[in-house]
Amino acid sequence: MNKTLFVLLLLVASFSPAVADSGNVKTNTVKNMYNDTIKLNRKGQDIDNLDTLFKYADKSLQNAVALSNMNRMDEEQQEDEYTECHDAFEEFRLGIGNGRGLEEAKSISYKLLTNGRVRASINYTGKDNINSSKFTNYVDYSLKCTGSSCKITDMYYANSSSSKSYVEKVCR
Repeated sequence: MNKTLFVLLLLVASFSPAVADSGNVKTNTVKNMYNDTIKLNRKGQDIDNLDTLFKYADKSLQNAVALSNMNRMDEEQQEDEYTECHDAFEEFRLGIGNGRGLEEAKSISYKLLTNGRVRASINYTGKDNINSSKFTNYVDYSLKCTGSSCKITDMYYANSSSSKSYVEKVCR
């Protein structure tokens, strides 16, 4: 009995660092993406954040970003011909609208959630309680990791809908 318990404890201990490391890599991936975006925004570049997101995305999310961007860039389209897809690129914004850029945020907090996603909570006022159930200025990211490298596979806003699925639905 004691031997079995000892073996089980060893197994749990051996897996815990791997899970923690994966969580750190996931969190750092999202944090690095936001830091890159803020640096570019301050220089007046990548204001819609699509280039930075594309860099950190897996192939499937890159395809959805490209699909949303394609219709938006069609300058031949008349305003009355716009479809839902024309504005679908906004599903991939890293900040929560209201006309504010990420560089205006007082703080951005990152947290690994129990479902394996990483939450980026954006506090524009510095007074919001990001732990409140009423706080909705956040984006959750699902990531797939291989070794010490992670790619973002999808984004979820406070309403929990998949940005990738929405874009694929309205743009195909």
